[in-house]
Amino acid sequence: MLVSESAVSSHIGIELLYTVSSLALQLWDVVITLQSEIEHIWPKPWNSFFKWLYLSLRYLSLATQIFHQFAVPYLNSGKALKSSCFAWYVYSTLMAQFQTTAVEIILAVRVYALFNRSRHIAILLGSLMTLEYIILTIVISGYFDKIPSIPHCILSKPPYQLIYPAIVAVVLQSTLLGLALTKHILARRAGWGRAPLVSLLIRDGMATYFIICGMNFASDIAILLMISDALNVIAVSWLISITSSCGCRLIVNMQRLAVAEKFVPHSPITSEIEIEFSYQSM
Repeated sequence: MLVSESAVSSHIGIELLYTVSSLALQLWDVVITLQSEIEHIWPKPWNSFFKWLYLSLRYLSLATQIFHQFAVPYLNSGKALKSSCFAWYVYSTLMAQFQTTAVEIILAVRVYALFNRSRHIAILLGSLMTLEYIILTIVISGYFDKIPSIPHCILSKPPYQLIYPAIVAVVLQSTLLGLALTKHILARRAGWGRAPLVSLLIRDGMATYFIICGMNFASDIAILLMISDALNVIAVSWLISITSSCGCRLIVNMQRLAVAEKFVPHSPITSEIEIEFSYQSM
C-alpha cells in the first residue's frame, strides 16, 4: 500500500497526539486516585489477588503508555523490520485484551458472588472469556502475517477479523450487566434492592458497560469502514488508559464499601456477605 508523504506526516502526527494525550490522561488519573490507593489498596496483604490486579492495571498500564512514546516513533520511522511490525500488532492486541479481561474479571467476581457463587454462572462467564481468547488466537495466527508491510508499518490497516473478539467482549459485558440487573430486580422485590452494595454494583457495572462497549463499537465501525490508518495506535492507547481507570476505580470502590460496612450494622444479607468475603479474601 503506497502512502504519500503528506498522508504519512498527518497520520504520524495524529498517532503521537493520541499516545501523548492517553499518557496524560493516565497520569492525571493516577494523581487524583493516589489517596484512595494508599488508603484502600496498599494495606491489603501481598497475597491479595485484587491488590496485584489493581497494581497491574495501574502501573503496568502506565509503563506501557510510556513505552508507546518511544515505540510508535520508531515503528513509523521507516526503518522498522517486518518482524517488528508483526510483533507490535501481536503485542498491542494481547495488551488490549489483557486490560479488557482484567475489568471483566472484576465484574465477573461481583456477579458470581451476587449469585451466591453459582457454578452455572461461573461456567457461563468462564466460557465466554475463554471464547474471547480462542477467537483472538485464531485471528492472530491466521491473519496478522497478512498485514501489509509498508515503510511506516503501523499505518497499515488492521484485519477486519479483529471485530470478532470485540463482539464476544460486548456479549460478555452485556451478560454481566444483564445478570446484575436481574439480581437487582429480584433484590428490590425482596426489599433490599436499595442496599449500598447492590446500588454500587449496578452503578459501576452500567458505567463500565457503556464505556467499554462504546469503545468496542467505535473500533468495530472504524475497522469496517477503514476510517483511519492510525486506528491501531489510537484504539490501543485509549483502551489501555480507560480500562486502567475503570478497573482501578471498580476495585477501590468495592474495597471502600467493604471497609465502611464493617462499622455499619446491617441485616445479614447473604449476597452482601458473599461479595465482601470474595473481595477481602483475595
